[in-house]
Amino acid sequence: MRRFLLTTTCLFAVAAPAHAQTVIDTKRTDPVRTATIKAGTPDAIRIAAAGSVVPTAGTAVTIDSANAVVNEGTIQVSNADNATGILANAGTGGGITNSGKIILDETYVATDTDKDGDVDGPFAAGTGRTGIRTAGAYAGAIVNSGSVTVQGNNSAGIWLGGPLTGAFTHDGTTSVTGDGSTAVRVADVTGNVRLAGTIAAVGRGAVAARVDGDIAGALVVQGAIGATGYRSAQA
Repeated sequence: MRRFLLTTTCLFAVAAPAHAQTVIDTKRTDPVRTATIKAGTPDAIRIAAAGSVVPTAGTAVTIDSANAVVNEGTIQVSNADNATGILANAGTGGGITNSGKIILDETYVATDTDKDGDVDGPFAAGTGRTGIRTAGAYAGAIVNSGSVTVQGNNSAGIWLGGPLTGAFTHDGTTSVTGDGSTAVRVADVTGNVRLAGTIAAVGRGAVAARVDGDIAGALVVQGAIGATGYRSAQA
């Protein structure tokens, strides 16, 4: 039986309140945290297209409260081991959306040291870098429609390190370069998981996409997903 809610009350317009958030629309070189971003109090963070968070090491954006993070600009940490773009502490939530750029890079460039026409040396020099990471249970949708680029051994593009209460949607580009690295890694997810766009991993033992837990919703794979241990393919 279908049920409808009927009313004789006259209709009137009510303006919906805007969601509170702190907007970063300039370059910041200090790391930021949701628990203290608003004059020492919690708030959601939106990095606007003109904004950026570019510390020299560590974690650029930490989620340590029940507040969302939206990146439309740039999050970048260069030449720093064990660095993270967005880190959500265990037991937090609110949602993570990246439609901008997250970059964990380095100045290392492999060269042809023996002059035989082939590039030599490791794929990357640094280690332990992650674009987006949840460090435990997290509640909220996680969406990447932008780009996540990571250079580093034993690193990850997006790593859900605990159960996700919500959906995970990947429609953008995630690429990692480095031995033993993984582009996208998820654990238990209560909602749907969508792997579209481009997911790529380059390095010895590198993995493009990895599922470590149960997905209660649908798993949809529609993108280009690939991993290789070679710098180039020759016919």
